[in-house]
Amino acid sequence: MRRSRLGLLVTTMAFLALATAWNVLIPPFENLDELEHFEVVRHLATTGRLPVHDVADAAGFRVRQEASQPPLYYYLASGWAKLLALPLDPPDVHEVPGDLVACGSPDVPYNRATWLHHPFRDAGPPWSGTLRTLHSLRFLSTLLQLATLCGCWALARRIRPRGPFPALVTGVVAFNPQFLLLASGVNNDNAVIPLATWGLVLAHDLSGADRGRLRPAILGVVCGAAALSKFSGFALLGLAALALLLRWIQRTSTFGRTLTDGLVTAGSAVAVVSPWLIRNARLYGDLTALGPMLAKVGRRATPIDWGEARLMGLSYWGQLPCSFYPRGIYWPYMILVVGGLIGAIAALRSMGHRARILLTLSTFWLLVIIIAYLRWTSLTPASGGRLLFPAAAAVALLVMTGWRHLSRTLAAAWGALLPIWSIVALQAGPTALLLPPSTTPVRTAQPEQLVAVFDDALGLTRYTAEVRTPRIACALVSRTYCGPTLELTLDWTALRQVTADYIVVVQLVDAAPGSTRLRLNYNYWPGRGNLRTSTWPPDRVIHDRYTLPLPHYEGVTQAWNLTLALVDPATGARLPVTTPAAPADTAVILTRLRVPDEQPTAPGWGNRATPATFGEHITLIDAGLERESESWRVMLLWESLAPVGQDLVAFVHAYDSTGEPIATGDAPPLNGAFATSYWSPGDRILTSHTLALPADTDVVAIGVGLYEPTSGARMAASAGGDPLANDTVIVWSAEE
Repeated sequence: MRRSRLGLLVTTMAFLALATAWNVLIPPFENLDELEHFEVVRHLATTGRLPVHDVADAAGFRVRQEASQPPLYYYLASGWAKLLALPLDPPDVHEVPGDLVACGSPDVPYNRATWLHHPFRDAGPPWSGTLRTLHSLRFLSTLLQLATLCGCWALARRIRPRGPFPALVTGVVAFNPQFLLLASGVNNDNAVIPLATWGLVLAHDLSGADRGRLRPAILGVVCGAAALSKFSGFALLGLAALALLLRWIQRTSTFGRTLTDGLVTAGSAVAVVSPWLIRNARLYGDLTALGPMLAKVGRRATPIDWGEARLMGLSYWGQLPCSFYPRGIYWPYMILVVGGLIGAIAALRSMGHRARILLTLSTFWLLVIIIAYLRWTSLTPASGGRLLFPAAAAVALLVMTGWRHLSRTLAAAWGALLPIWSIVALQAGPTALLLPPSTTPVRTAQPEQLVAVFDDALGLTRYTAEVRTPRIACALVSRTYCGPTLELTLDWTALRQVTADYIVVVQLVDAAPGSTRLRLNYNYWPGRGNLRTSTWPPDRVIHDRYTLPLPHYEGVTQAWNLTLALVDPATGARLPVTTPAAPADTAVILTRLRVPDEQPTAPGWGNRATPATFGEHITLIDAGLERESESWRVMLLWESLAPVGQDLVAFVHAYDSTGEPIATGDAPPLNGAFATSYWSPGDRILTSHTLALPADTDVVAIGVGLYEPTSGARMAASAGGDPLANDTVIVWSAEE
């Protein structure tokens, strides 16, 4: 018994530490629907009355759909605010512009913050004003969820009162990243979950021997209180009914006593919840007030499908308001659930009678909550796995019972892994997506020592850029990283304080002169969307790092210019930018990058002069010609054999009968979009050259080759091992 209690103490202390970390690190109001829940608390604490739809919003309380939520959590939170004399000033919050929030987009895991923040001013305790109230209310949620953990421990002790098993069950709930996120936010789920957990404990006790006259009434009060926290809590009456039925089947109670206890349970629940139901009927003509809530959040336009099951499973373990976690975070939890359920089924034969009763009740309760989840999801798409948390204790009991049956060592290993993995999830989720990047003191801010200076206000001190396929990110983060990805680091500094929030524009522009074709166009606020330029301290260097998967592209491999610009959103104009080597412009070309895309297919012209080799580096695979009225079009298919290390020009010459060139179509490959110094072995490049030749021109031959543009030296050309005259491949001859 002492070991079991020690396990509970260690688990709850670790939970408190982690939940406090989440409380501190999650930016203000970036938790789940946090602003609306906070505003309901503030309305109740300020006016002494629950909010009413539209009326409260008109009075300046941004309660939105939460105005008609059941009130118990808000009464507790407003009492907490009054007890601590917390400030009740309206929160000064402003939404991030919609085009700078990547909610729902799986392509780039940045720009997930939905509210404007001032991280250097607001980071870390001590807080004041609204922030002090917010973090204090978050801590109240954490304290409420301690009751959930105690309920999990008490439930597990109904099966195995001694040893580590109760603490292991409790840990499955305590170290769930989504549970930690919820427990560190202002949200009414934090009231219904502990009540539902203890409702399951009381239902188990009620299913046993007919002892204790107050048990049905106590369970009824818990059912009513759960319904006053969230209406799904009313489903506890179904769990109570099953518990009484099991008691009667086991013949530990008479039918009359069972019926009486059922009426007492239901009557107690209705007595607790009826004032709120009557209020809803008077205000909205709707007992549950579900109708006005759906009118605010919007009804679902499409039916649910099997994809909802996947989202339900993932979001049960982790989902930020605007993003899921990297997919590698979910793998241990999937193993935990699947292995645990398999083990639980296998353990049925060896279970004792009371253990079977408890697992039956737990399974039934889990199914009830899943059905409630699906029903709510069928009404509105605004749902998440946290809606299953009233059955979190049931899930933990089932999976840990299974793992203990499979292997006590593996069960203990989960007890060690889960708290560690929750820290990993904190780093991979909130810390990576919602917090500003690291900064260091400025070492130099002289314009002549900077890479670029924008409007004499913001300087780029350093950058790195590379295009590659990050295999680890592909496996652990998202399949969007399984293709070409731009890894970019930009180090910024403010040369003076600015008041505008400039938009950074990163583009990959076609390297051909004059072309405006884009391979990437990414607009964002610095700091992964979390560090607006108006908040930059002038004495710091901001290390801005991004891994940007490039969008699908059906074109061929080539080189692209990486350009950087800053845009003033008020005018839409780009800021002037200067570099030590160039005058003012509206964008700066940082570097040129090779992006591996498709390789052109061989057209199959079957030119007799090909293949021809230039040095040991390049092969002319094939050539095709099309004659038009005033010109010839010469198409060449090259293949890279080895790196060249210099930029070559392809020459295409038309010769007369004396061997003199009468027309030329010299050009770098792809008109400069893919210089030979960027070619890699295996690259194929299809180029096109035009020769202006009127129809009456006497053309004898057309030759092709490569030369170095500065010196004019041609690359040695050969075919079949024999050198070619003038290092020229004759791809067409009048004698043919």
